Amino acid sequence: MIFSSYPYLIFLALTVVAFCVLENRLPGLKRTFLLLVSLVFYAWWRVDFLALLLGSTVVNFAVGAAITNRHMEGKATRGLLIAGLAFNLGLIAWFKYAGLLASSANDLLALGIPIPHLFLPLAISFFTFEQISYLVDAAGGRAPRYSFLDYALFVSFFPHLIAGPIIRHNDLIPQFGETRNRDKRSDDIAVGMTLFTIGLAKKTLIADNLAPFSDAVFAAAHHGTAVGMADAWMGTLFFAFQIYFDFSGYSDMALGSACLFGIRLPMNFNSPYKAASIIEFWRLWHISLSTFLRDYLYIPLGGNRHGQFRRYTNLFITMLLGGLWHGANWTFVIWGGLHGLYLIANHSFRALTRGFTLPQSLKPFAHAVSVFITFAAVVFAWTVFRAESFAGAARMISGLVGAGGDSRLLTFGPLAGGALVTLFALVWLAPNSMEITWLLKPALETRYRDAGLRETRWQWRPSTATAVVFGLLFVVSVMALSNLSPFIYFQF
Repeated sequence: MIFSSYPYLIFLALTVVAFCVLENRLPGLKRTFLLLVSLVFYAWWRVDFLALLLGSTVVNFAVGAAITNRHMEGKATRGLLIAGLAFNLGLIAWFKYAGLLASSANDLLALGIPIPHLFLPLAISFFTFEQISYLVDAAGGRAPRYSFLDYALFVSFFPHLIAGPIIRHNDLIPQFGETRNRDKRSDDIAVGMTLFTIGLAKKTLIADNLAPFSDAVFAAAHHGTAVGMADAWMGTLFFAFQIYFDFSGYSDMALGSACLFGIRLPMNFNSPYKAASIIEFWRLWHISLSTFLRDYLYIPLGGNRHGQFRRYTNLFITMLLGGLWHGANWTFVIWGGLHGLYLIANHSFRALTRGFTLPQSLKPFAHAVSVFITFAAVVFAWTVFRAESFAGAARMISGLVGAGGDSRLLTFGPLAGGALVTLFALVWLAPNSMEITWLLKPALETRYRDAGLRETRWQWRPSTATAVVFGLLFVVSVMALSNLSPFIYFQF
């Protein structure tokens, strides 16, 4: 069930009603009910992969419990941790990267290795990373003993199961035991529906309508067409906005779905195109993944503790692996490497200009230039991310710099120009969903000001007018569901 689909809307409505009844009459069954409906949600995609999800959950729970017990007894946990990590990384390697590794070895060494054609289990990257974080925390003494019910629900809770956010066990599991009174439940449903509606509108009214234009240009480049400059820029910009509204829409719908059950998920998207540096961009884009890579890869590699060269090496390795996490294609690795180089350049520039202060009158201009440069760098990297092959990426880049052909795949007329202006205004000037729902703070992040969020006059308030506005937006968004398409991040 895709979040932006009729089956999910029906599933969500029935689940929320049943949950609220249980919450009133049989609160002890809430967690069991949520676990069962989450498994039904996952099995809806493919029943056979439900065994993989359950098997992974059972193995990691057992290993994590053993690690916790040994840690509390003062015994070594390294061997168990290595075994657990090997199990999880082995699952990802087999299902996600076996084909890529085999085909690459054949291309380089002509080995003739049979290429496995495996169907990628949905959400394997997300639920595996969450369980890796649990095992590492258990080995560090940061994971208490959990019941299997709580742990299984942590892994499979359906609002975050398919495409995140990647959440820590200690952020989610304690919330399962919380109780809500009638007023709290009403607030949760109101803000949950508001967030869900915003996300649904982003997906159905914006992202899905941009996809045909970007798809046409990238498909032409992939199939050998030399792409002209106007086509290349239009296709790339439309994809940049498509993935922005697609992913932010998904994030809003995930947080909104969870709020309906009184659960707060981490903020995962915070206006990243407003970033004034690549460092800031990665603090605002896919926040839960960035945090995971920082805490469980960059810092264990040494972080910034061993000099600048080691720091930059760690950054580059982290971003390469972050790129590979996105998919079994070397284009994702190149995209991650580009962002690694961006980060190295960003940190180097900060080191060189440390102590230098601009005049106050120039700071707004400098900030605007920084935002523009950051956006341009991100958009350039998206061409590699979106391309289906190195050849397609090369044709797109040639087009961007004016060295491509003279294609006329898209017409840059008043309609296209107006669409781009509107999209720029939405991402740079409009408040984001967390700012709109500021009053009820629907994400786990409670230090909203520290996160760069601000109160806005467009802020949601419980009123008849607000209900009418978002009700109409929901109806319009539902009417647009005929253009059904999966979320981009579902493939990762």
